Order: sequence, then structure tokens, then C-alpha cells
Amino acid sequence: MNDSPLITLAQKLIQQPSVNPKHHICHEIITNYLQKLGFNIELMHFNDTLNLWAFHSCKRNQKRTLLFIGHTDVVDPGDLQCWNYPPFSGLINDNTLNGRGTVDMKGALAAMLVAANNFITQNSNYQGRLAFLITSDEEGTGINGTTKVVDTLIMRNEHIDYCIVGEPSSQQQLGDVIKNGRRGSLTAKLTIHGTQGHVAYPQFSKNPIHLVIPALSNLLKTTWDKEISRLFPPTAVQISNIYTNNNNNSNNVIPQNVILNCNFRFNDKCPINKIKKYTNEIFRHHTLNYHVDWKLSAEPYFSKPGKLTNVVINAVKYYQKFTPRLETTGGTSDGRFIAKMGAEVIELGARNHTIHKINEYIDLIDLKLLHSIYQKIIEDILLTHD
Repeated sequence: MNDSPLITLAQKLIQQPSVNPKHHICHEIITNYLQKLGFNIELMHFNDTLNLWAFHSCKRNQKRTLLFIGHTDVVDPGDLQCWNYPPFSGLINDNTLNGRGTVDMKGALAAMLVAANNFITQNSNYQGRLAFLITSDEEGTGINGTTKVVDTLIMRNEHIDYCIVGEPSSQQQLGDVIKNGRRGSLTAKLTIHGTQGHVAYPQFSKNPIHLVIPALSNLLKTTWDKEISRLFPPTAVQISNIYTNNNNNSNNVIPQNVILNCNFRFNDKCPINKIKKYTNEIFRHHTLNYHVDWKLSAEPYFSKPGKLTNVVINAVKYYQKFTPRLETTGGTSDGRFIAKMGAEVIELGARNHTIHKINEYIDLIDLKLLHSIYQKIIEDILLTHD
């Protein structure tokens, strides 16, 4: 199995140090692969981001389109000395494929592509279109990736019926969780102003770190949803960073300001104006001198279960002998952009236990299984009549 086309392709992609927003030659590898299968391919450049849109059909009935979407960019590997193997080596050890992006999500990309290859090779005549949308800007700002391609496709009146997102949705076993929506993401950059001074004379200063602690305690205890959402988990906030303007890191200086980054994952029962209102009320209640900059990264999206959901559930049951759970947990996903086109969207990918971690890896048996499930989904969508 270690020298199979699936493993070989996955290794080629993993060996590219495509830290966001770079793609190195990932897109060239994928383009060459799809060209040999007869795909129509278009490369879309938006600023520093390269995107790929490709589709294949037998020209009998192109109205039904099944789209796979994914990304070639990865997060920074971090401290290279902490890796058991070089993060862009794609080394195999003890039936695992190792390296940055194995789980998120080059392994899934390879599984999609090989599944498409097998399907097209084995079926010279099928209904509809098989398409790919692959970006190199998912782990970063996301402003020049899938969203720009979708805007272009909408202007062309392109239609997508079904979409599989290859993000790592699984938890304990491959396929145990599939997703048909995600909460929104709102970030607040809070700057709390104090008065700089010497730590030995605090009576002459105002320590913004001390001042903000009670407000943060209230913020973290707040119940944001006044009504339970039937579609999403509760709205929640996490403080992702705290830092000061004390650039020289002196331990005897009370800083002038403290800056906090807070991220809110919000559902359909908690509009962003409510989050902003409650946050401001908390900080005003504690009479803080502060400033806040808000950034909305994503609105919540929900894809109503339909044919694709049933096909994916049945494909997982066929290979895994259990029924997957349908959830809307986790971070943001490019599936939200495809949902704007009216497509039914399902996220199905590898187990996420090593996502973004040092020593990221995927089990080879999971990679093979994911490929098989993808292929069955293609067959059940494009070889059946509505």
C-alpha cells in the first residue's frame, strides 16, 4: 500500500512547504493530474493567491454538479526541532504518513483526486459534472481564495448542486462526524489604556492589566444566547492573546496599555450587534478607558440535509458499519461560500486529532478509507437518476 498512487500523490503534496499563502508547486501537481483525466482547468489569480477551478463531464447532462473543495496551504510547522520527522518530508513510519498538512488537508486532497481518477477511468458515461475548487488561501485571511472564485462563478451563472469539503471533520474514527454548517467568527481587538510608571510606585500609575481582569471575568461568565439554537452549539468567547506595549520587556515598568484579542464563535440566535453591545456594556461598567476594533470573519451557515447528506451517511455506513453524527461544531470553513450558491454542503475529512499540531500525521488505513468513501459518494451522485 505504501507505494500506491494515493500515497505517492499525498507525499508529493506534503513535500511542498506551502505555508499560507504560498502554494509552491502544489497547484502544478494537481493541474497536471487533472489534465491527464481531461478536466477543463482554469487558474484564477487574486493578488497573492492562486486558485484552481476545474470540471469534467461526459456532456450528456451537465446540470448536476458535484464539487470537491480543498486547500493546499498549511499553517507554519513551528519549532522544527520538535518534529520527529521533517515536517515537509512526507515520511511513512509505522503505517502513518507524517508531515504538515497530512490531516489539514493534503491527505484529503489526494484522496479526492484519486477517487476522481478511479471514477472517470471506470465510467466512460455518467450524469452531470465532477468539479474541483482548490485554493491556497484558507489558513490565512481567506479574502483572495474560495470567496473570490465563488463570486466569479456566480457572475457566470455557474450552478453547484452538491459540495464535499475535505476539512478534517472526523474525531475518534474516520467518518464518525460529518458537518453541514458552522458558527460565525467575530474577533475583537481590545486596547485598555492605563498610566505607565514604576512598579515600586503603583500609586502614581494605573496598571491596565490589573484593571481589565474583573472585566474579563465578567466577559467569560456571560451567557450570550438568550434562546437555544436548534442548529448550532452555544455562542462562546475565547481570549486568544494578551500583550502590552512594554517593548523592552522590563520587569519594573507598569505598561501604558494592554491589548487583548478575543474571538467569538456565534450562532444564529446571537447577532453580532448583541455581542458588541454586551462587550461594551461590560467594559463601561468597569469604567475602563478602552478602544475596540471589530473584525467579522464569517457569518454562521447551515446547509439543509438532502440527497447529498443521505449519500454521505450511507457511504460511511457502507465502509464503517456505523452512522455518522451530523454536527455544526468547529471553526470556520470555506463551505460557507459554496452554500451561497444554493448547494447542499457536507464536510467530510480525516480525523482531526493532530490538526495544526507538531508531528501532524494521518493513518494510512484512514487515508485509503477516505478515498474509498469519496469514490462511493461520486458514484452514488453521478451514476444515479434523480
